[in-house]
Amino acid sequence: MATSRNFAKTWFAAKGWKPFTFQKDVWAAVQSGRSGLLHASTGAGKTYALWFAALNRFALSRAPVTGKRKPPADPLTVLWITPMRALARRHRSRSAGAA
Repeated sequence: MATSRNFAKTWFAAKGWKPFTFQKDVWAAVQSGRSGLLHASTGAGKTYALWFAALNRFALSRAPVTGKRKPPADPLTVLWITPMRALARRHRSRSAGAA
């Protein structure tokens, strides 16, 4: 587990990667309590933007441990909508190319 409560920063640094501006914008927006819609091309880094935003918010929502038991965390809620038709088409075309 990351020693920092900013999982994105820790993970990207460990990989030697730099996040895109839109990813940092998503992390900041979620941290400030905003919600929204992210639309970007396949392979642009949406997953890293959204999941790290959710994980960071979840980690930061926990109160510091003061006793033997950790306080329960607020539930983690993420609504993820995937364009299944487009993914199915892409999978079908890749499968046909591999045969």
